[in-house]
Amino acid sequence: MFPDASFHAFPSRVPAFPYTPLEQAMQALGHAEAALSAAEQGCAAAVIDSVGDYGQAAMRAMLPIPTIGSGEAGLAEAATGGRRFGIVTVWPESMNFILGERLQSCGLTDRCTSIVNIGSDDDAASLTGPGSYLAQVREGQAAILQRVLARIETLVAGGAEAVMLGCTCMSAMAQSVAAASPVPVINPLAAGLRAALAAPPIARPPQPREGRPALLRAMVGAVAGEMAEDCPVCIAG
Repeated sequence: MFPDASFHAFPSRVPAFPYTPLEQAMQALGHAEAALSAAEQGCAAAVIDSVGDYGQAAMRAMLPIPTIGSGEAGLAEAATGGRRFGIVTVWPESMNFILGERLQSCGLTDRCTSIVNIGSDDDAASLTGPGSYLAQVREGQAAILQRVLARIETLVAGGAEAVMLGCTCMSAMAQSVAAASPVPVINPLAAGLRAALAAPPIARPPQPREGRPALLRAMVGAVAGEMAEDCPVCIAG
């Protein structure tokens, strides 16, 4: 898909899955620290491998390289030409606050027809192991794929002219979904990578206060050894 580019993953060291705004705030720090590592190791841009765009503002206040949020880029593609779009996500309705925040921040709330969910709170509670819900999503398991396509039919019936996948973890099924969908399907991770490759260099890099990057690293390091709640959301540099 991107033959001329080299990608490297920098996982967040904060082991908290963003079930609520509390963990979302924790992940903002984890993602910012991961992006700091990407910049220090020579990456030309940082892409947030999460529709939640965790830590985006902090990264843009700190890094000398472009920072692209997959959520922001995916929503921009979904709304191309002023079209109305829907979002289908594998996560439960209780986590729609993440998508709602992105829609509001990007000024696209009125372009989104609705958010539809195929997962439940019970699904989100079982993320670990080869047969877990998350593993099935990443593998593009047939039953989950069919549920996604059924929800897309609902979105189209409600007026959606395009559909964005509501999590970058759905990337493995993106091509299959797009091939069977009656409207364009946007993979937010692919949109983020495209935006990163097109981004110009930062003309005036930010100058964080002395010692702030080290303090951020120390804060994240204090929790980095705790047991991870799977879903290794990360920065792709």
